[in-house]
Amino acid sequence: MEIILDKAKDYILALKEAGNFTSEDMANISGIPIQTIRNICSGKHEAKFATVAKLVISLGGDLNELIGYDKKKEIEVNSTVSLKETYEMRIADIIKSYELRIEDMKTFCEMRVADTQKYCEARIADAKRSFEERLADQKEMLLSSNLQSKY
Repeated sequence: MEIILDKAKDYILALKEAGNFTSEDMANISGIPIQTIRNICSGKHEAKFATVAKLVISLGGDLNELIGYDKKKEIEVNSTVSLKETYEMRIADIIKSYELRIEDMKTFCEMRVADTQKYCEARIADAKRSFEERLADQKEMLLSSNLQSKY
């Protein structure tokens, strides 16, 4: 596992450069804290494989490529698998990969919607509080002006 994690930094940096991503972009896309990403990219932090996998997949990378897995070699070794079966397996792998990416994007979007909703609710509460304070001030001014006109 150490070999994979050692290669992770270089692979992630290559994905970062290829996608022209900033660390902030990577954090937003993956949901991984920006400081963790910075630590991984600088080599200050040996991340868990799950974190590396999430980041690689989020950035459009390939875990097989990261770990050095060569599907062609597997196909050559297992010559009893027909070409049709090989393509069917590969298509199934691609579909699964895209399904996982779609799920990751759904999760990311749901998080953004929740954050936006919280932000809007906070702004509405602030506006309501401000309105209530102004209304109280106006009532107080009106009451004090009514009292002064009586005397």
